[in-house]
Amino acid sequence: MGSQDPPSLLVIVGSDQDTRLIFGPEPIPVTGSSDLNLLLDRATPYHLMHVTKNFFKQAPSQPYLFPFRTALNLVTDADQNPKVLANIHRLLRTFGGRIVNRPEAVLRSTRDQVARMLGGIPGLVVPKTVRLGNAKPEVAARTLIRAGLRFPVLLRRAGTHTGEFIGLFDNAEGASQAFAQTGDHIATEFVDFASADGLYRKYRVFFVGGRVIFRHMLVSDYWNVHANDRTRFMVTRPELLAEEEGVLSSASGGLSSQAMDALRQVQQHMPLDYFGMDFGITSEGQVLLFEANATMNFFPFLDDPRFAYVKQSLKPAQSAMHSLVGVLPPMRVGLFHDDSFA
Repeated sequence: MGSQDPPSLLVIVGSDQDTRLIFGPEPIPVTGSSDLNLLLDRATPYHLMHVTKNFFKQAPSQPYLFPFRTALNLVTDADQNPKVLANIHRLLRTFGGRIVNRPEAVLRSTRDQVARMLGGIPGLVVPKTVRLGNAKPEVAARTLIRAGLRFPVLLRRAGTHTGEFIGLFDNAEGASQAFAQTGDHIATEFVDFASADGLYRKYRVFFVGGRVIFRHMLVSDYWNVHANDRTRFMVTRPELLAEEEGVLSSASGGLSSQAMDALRQVQQHMPLDYFGMDFGITSEGQVLLFEANATMNFFPFLDDPRFAYVKQSLKPAQSAMHSLVGVLPPMRVGLFHDDSFA
């Protein structure tokens, strides 16, 4: 592509929390969005389109999309951004190019829908998941009991991530009393996934196009595993750091063929072109689904030489992302690059 050519890539961002179109260097709200755009080379030419929930009232005319070969949708949370996703669907109805992560597919990727979508895959354990709308505690309790969930259950607000949850409850009454006043809630059966050594291991993989890329394998002495467990717990156990490095050094993550088959089936069943998945491995060697969605973060990486091995996931992910959107890492001209939403 010549330095004066227009970009072939359209990048779409936005959030239901934002009501106004933003121009210039002011940061664009990206709540409920993917960060996989950061895998693209910084010199990749693209055009940035900001979509709000009032987009068609604010835009003077239908945007001209003919020059673009690929539209990359970064709006990825169906619970947080349903109005913007509906507008992106309307915007792209007549688009003739490739659409990466179609908005209608994203709208099918809530926790409860994913649980139904992936249930029945051999080698995959999908805890029963129920969505609960606004309801009085006694109604919510009856709903949980009728759904047949086994306790304990995790309760969280719909659209929350990064291990955020309301609580772990041993009975329907306790869970229903913890409901917030507004918004949908998600109740999920808790499945113990402690390894033989009593520790908890949480894997994260990214599916980008046809690739499966292991991002990390965190180990903790507590079931709610977080990224900070690497510095809190793993760093004092060099053998755990070596174990994670071994996972990232292998295309299969060191998992069994049964587990890898289950991951490939997940990729085939999900309607998304890119997404992440957090999971554990049960004592029987099955993959235990925690969550799968396109809002999962790939970044940041810790700037600490003790964890430099984690960055080996970066190059394959960058290659996969460039292939997915159909652009090669360009010469570093950067004429159309805009970091206002990064």
